Amino acid sequence: MGDYEVIIFTGNVSNASTFNKIYIKLVGTDGESERTHLWSCVPSFYRGAVSHFIVSCRKSLGHLALIELEKENQTLVPNMAWYPAKVDVTSPEGGKYSFPVYRWITNSKPHYFREGAALTAIEDKHRLLSPYSREQELLERRKIYSWDKQGISHLKADSVLSLPYDIRFSLTKTVEMVYIGATG
Repeated sequence: MGDYEVIIFTGNVSNASTFNKIYIKLVGTDGESERTHLWSCVPSFYRGAVSHFIVSCRKSLGHLALIELEKENQTLVPNMAWYPAKVDVTSPEGGKYSFPVYRWITNSKPHYFREGAALTAIEDKHRLLSPYSREQELLERRKIYSWDKQGISHLKADSVLSLPYDIRFSLTKTVEMVYIGATG
């Protein structure tokens, strides 16, 4: 049995906080952890927070290659988007792993993040990573972005509000653009 130390850095951008339940699953070359609720008696996922948790596993997971983060909406808590910056994990053997996230999590679906180490295509073909393949990532991105015959990129969105949070302007940038347009 081993305890993995998990440190989650919530981004220091406006509206990055959430009070929804957060779950994590660690995936390594020798197995994966259970889906674990990251619970603390103090609010943990507020803007700029650095939160420490322990994820216990029955056996060593080997080299960590991937994490799964999930934000569960609660009935009495408003559904808030959450902006985790990165997740650092220390294994019981002392291995240190860093998972850059830097994305908004707005729904209750699992989101997968690879370790920040650069891997070749051969190194990235481990049997446990097949459900989280790069091909799956590309299929998800194609639902949002497309290219026409002239090589011009298009977004598949009905309005600005239907764009993913990651590619929208922030509130401050939007106010700045409106101000510049009004004064011009």
